[in-house]
Amino acid sequence: MAVRAVKEKVPVILLTTTFRFEGEMHVVPGGRLLDEINKERDFIPLTNVTVYDNRGDQPLDTLDFIAVNKELVVMVAPVSAR
Repeated sequence: MAVRAVKEKVPVILLTTTFRFEGEMHVVPGGRLLDEINKERDFIPLTNVTVYDNRGDQPLDTLDFIAVNKELVVMVAPVSAR
């Protein structure tokens, strides 16, 4: 039987040089986004993602899951509640 870690969904915007991803990162309760980003892995997993071209506001795609190569990431920011 697999054991799953309890995680909180944090809405984020993740930018690469080509795309903007708006989705959710999963962090341990009380954890920080930076802790997830600094984990020793090559990809950042996102769920419930809308993909945009960096220069546009029209969605290119919506995905349940995507893993973004860390080497391509320019910025990650939490989306604050408005």
